[in-house]
Amino acid sequence: MFQILSQGVFVSVSDPHIRSLYARLEEVLGVEHADTLMSHLPDRADELATKSDIATVRSDLASLATRFERLEDRFDRIQEMMHTQLKTYSVISLSAMTALTAIYGGMLLAFG
Repeated sequence: MFQILSQGVFVSVSDPHIRSLYARLEEVLGVEHADTLMSHLPDRADELATKSDIATVRSDLASLATRFERLEDRFDRIQEMMHTQLKTYSVISLSAMTALTAIYGGMLLAFG
């Protein structure tokens, strides 16, 4: 069952507690303020968050932040290792090319 409030906002009124709350709000605040307040409330009670729910979410987010920091540290270490390996590879490659050039040059002088 639905009821159209005075400002055209649809609110479910199948729950007797919600109906009685709206009726009391109408008495105390008037129709316009009651409509405004009711339009900002969730349709279902299971959509409400408690302080402990929020604390749990904060704790979960803090835990995720810590995990991401650890993961970032690991990536930093991997990046450092790759940089070191690249330097080593470059030095070895340059040394090998120099040695091969010397060998080739020696062969040209010997057999040329």
